[in-house]
Amino acid sequence: MTPIQAPSPHARWFWIAAGSFVAVISLAALSAPTAFATSHDQAGVGQVPEITAPSATVIAPHPISVTAIAQQMQTAIQAASPGTSVGIDVVDTTTGAAIASLNADEQFYTASVVKLLIALDALKTQNWQPDPDTTTQITRMLSTSDDDIADVMWDNGGNNAIIDRMVAAIGLSATTAPDDTAQWGETLTTPRDVVSVFHYITTAIPAPARDLIVGALHNASETAADGTDQYFGIPDALTGATWAVKQGWMDLDSSTTLDTTGLVSPSPDQPYRYAVVVLSTQPAGTSWSVAGAALTAGVTLLHAALK
Repeated sequence: MTPIQAPSPHARWFWIAAGSFVAVISLAALSAPTAFATSHDQAGVGQVPEITAPSATVIAPHPISVTAIAQQMQTAIQAASPGTSVGIDVVDTTTGAAIASLNADEQFYTASVVKLLIALDALKTQNWQPDPDTTTQITRMLSTSDDDIADVMWDNGGNNAIIDRMVAAIGLSATTAPDDTAQWGETLTTPRDVVSVFHYITTAIPAPARDLIVGALHNASETAADGTDQYFGIPDALTGATWAVKQGWMDLDSSTTLDTTGLVSPSPDQPYRYAVVVLSTQPAGTSWSVAGAALTAGVTLLHAALK
């Protein structure tokens, strides 16, 4: 699929460190911002990052020239998987600076990344206080990318109505529901909108709901429920970093979709400092191993920048 040009980008946001506290800065002025205060081993199980209170709020412009690293990433990805279209948005959450940005406002298929919206909608429907069954479903759907659970929650939530509700709640500018209501993975989004989804998760929802989602993403299993290796991209490329990721993959007759998205901390004293989003449309029939290795090759180039 050739990425579709999206509408004008929406307001940018960022976190600013202030002593031991971190605050979210938002042009959209989302309420009650908070950020992660601690990190832990990337393979740790059952641990959830601690959250601290905010300090101050200011406004900062989006940097103008941020394409050099992204172009290098695109070149590496296309060298490994020729014919691939790539969208990239990498943001330093402490300064608001875009570290790498390319095609950030173009649409790509979400594949399983849409499970973030499915989980958020289910939590919001229960007033952010999920019952035990919903908690278990969300944890497994996100950590193992379980499609069967996603199918059930998608149907229970009214299919495309989930996307419409979350687009309105988060203020997404270029995320659209699938033409076929049964195919949640064919939801379209942009790298910039996915960054905004992570912003919403970490700043705008109650702490218990936030901890549930981020904990599941932090404890993403190496092998997904369908047997796919989901450690391509961020997990394999950014060795030594702490991450909380939601990966996506999907085969269509016309294309192969592979997405790697998440929050990344390069060291314990910089908890989840970066939001990293790389979406790709690769040629139909591209194997998962080739497609995954291509994204890993691209994200590896962020090592020097994410310090």
